[in-house]
Amino acid sequence: MKYRESHKDKKLRAWFTSDMSHALLRKIQLTAGVFRGLNMLDIPFDYPIAAIAGKNGAGKSTILALACCAFHSQPSGFKLPRRKNAYYTFSDFFIQHGAEVPPQGLAIRYTIAYNRWKPVPHMPDGVGLGSQIRKKAKEGKWNDYDTRVKRTVVFLGIERIVPHSERSQSRSYSRSFKDVAPKGWEDRVRSAVGTILGKTYDDFRFVEHSKYSLPIVKCGTSTYSGFNMGAGENALFEIFSTIYSAGKGTLLVLDEIELGLHAEAQRRFMEQLKDVCLEMHVQVICTTHSKEIFDCLPGEARFFVESINGKTRLTQGISSDFAFSKLSSITGLEADIYVEDETAKAILLACLPAALRARATFSVIGSATALARQLAALYVRREVKTVLAVFDGDQSSKIKDNLAHAKRMAENVKPDFDEWFHSHSLYLPGDAWPELWLLQKANEVVDQLAALLGTSSDDLLDVIEYGLQAGKHNEFHEMARHLGLEQAQCLSLFTTVVASNFSEELAELAQRIQAAIEG
Repeated sequence: MKYRESHKDKKLRAWFTSDMSHALLRKIQLTAGVFRGLNMLDIPFDYPIAAIAGKNGAGKSTILALACCAFHSQPSGFKLPRRKNAYYTFSDFFIQHGAEVPPQGLAIRYTIAYNRWKPVPHMPDGVGLGSQIRKKAKEGKWNDYDTRVKRTVVFLGIERIVPHSERSQSRSYSRSFKDVAPKGWEDRVRSAVGTILGKTYDDFRFVEHSKYSLPIVKCGTSTYSGFNMGAGENALFEIFSTIYSAGKGTLLVLDEIELGLHAEAQRRFMEQLKDVCLEMHVQVICTTHSKEIFDCLPGEARFFVESINGKTRLTQGISSDFAFSKLSSITGLEADIYVEDETAKAILLACLPAALRARATFSVIGSATALARQLAALYVRREVKTVLAVFDGDQSSKIKDNLAHAKRMAENVKPDFDEWFHSHSLYLPGDAWPELWLLQKANEVVDQLAALLGTSSDDLLDVIEYGLQAGKHNEFHEMARHLGLEQAQCLSLFTTVVASNFSEELAELAQRIQAAIEG
C-alpha cells in the first residue's frame, strides 16, 4: 500500500529541507576505502527521521557511527552520563584488538545544511549546503576533529533497555537518589510516554545521584520508579528526556529504535517522535528490524542496506513489505514478480489464472526507481530464478530513464545488460498510473460495478469522481470511505470486474508472465 503522507509529514519535510540554522546532516558518502564491511555509501537525508534496515553485518551500525562522527561540540556541551566527552570520535565505535588491521586510506564526506560556512564564490553569505571531509591516511589518524561543524549529537544504544534493576550503578545507589529541581520539560515527557503506552501518568520526575538518574512516576495511587518499569517504558522516558535535555537541533542516533515496544506502541512512538522533531528541530537516524517503523515513514526516510557480491547496496524508498521479506529470507516459488504498489499487485492477481498465481510470489517494492535498483542487484547477483519487474503504465515513457538508473546501480555492466533488463521488465496497460487506468475502465462498466457494490450507477460515478479528486495513489482510500468498505476490499472488487471485462488489454502481460514462468 502506498504510504499516505500526512500534513505533519509535509511540515517536517518543508522544515528539514529549508533549515540552515541547525547544521542538519543531509548526506554521508564513503568516497574512499572500505570501512567495517562498507565499501561504498551514498546516503541522502531528505526527511528529519531516517530508518535503516538490513541483515546483520550489512553495515547498519557502521552508518550510525559515521553519523555520530560528523560533528564536534564544545567540552561544556550536553553529554550523556558516564561519557567523558560531549562529542564522538571513531574510537568510540571502532575498538580493535591488537591483532586486527585498522582501516586505512578512508575518506568520508559529510554534506551539512549550515549558516556559518566560510564564504565562497558559490555561497557568498556562508549559508547553504556545504561539505566537510574526514580522512584517515595509511598508518595515520583521523584528521582535525576539532574543525568539525559544531552540533550536539547523542547516541543511544541497546543498553537503554537494560532495566535499572539490572544496572549495577543503579542498584548500588538505590537509596542515594535524591529529588532535584524540575528541568521544565517533565510534563512534555510525561504526556508523550503516556500517549505511546496508553497510560495516564499523574506525575513524572527524575531523582539523581552524582551523574546517574532514576525516573519516578505516579499513576493514580501507585508510585513506582525505574526499578519496577518495563524495558520499553524505561527506554521511552530516557529517549524523550534526553531529547529535551540535549536541546534544539540535536542529532539523535538510535540503535534498534523499536526495542522494548510492541507494535501498536511503535506506531504511537513514531507519531510522538515526529511531533518532537517539529518542536525541537531534532534529526533522528536509526536502525530497525521492525516493519511497523518503516510503515510509519515516507519512502525517502526508509533505507535498506545489503551486501551483494561483496559490494554494499543501499536502496532508498523501499517498501516495508519487500524490505522485511528480504530480512526473513522468504523466497518465491518458481518466480519472483516485483511491482511498484498494491494496486499493481491487485491487477496482476486479477488477470492471472490461479495456476500461475500459485507458482510465483508478488512483492511490492515501492517505486519505479526501487524496481530498477532491484533489477540491477539481481543482474549483479546473476539470479537464476525467474524474476520479472512490472512497472506502472506511466513508466512506459521512461524506459530509458529506468534503464540508465539500473545501469548506474549495477556498475561495470556487460554488453548484454540492455537486453537482460528489457527481458525482465514488463509494463501494466495504459499510459497512466494503475489507479487512474482502473477508474477509466470502471467508468465503462459502471452498471456492473454498481450492482456488485449495492449502489446506483449515478452514485458510483460520483464516488469515482471523489476518488479522482483525491489525487494520485489516494483514489481507492477515498472511494472506500464513501462506499463503506475497507480499502483493500474496494480495490479487489474494482480490479476483479475490470480485469474480467478488459482481459484483452491484460492478455499480453499475462502471456509474458506465463512464458517466463514456464520457460
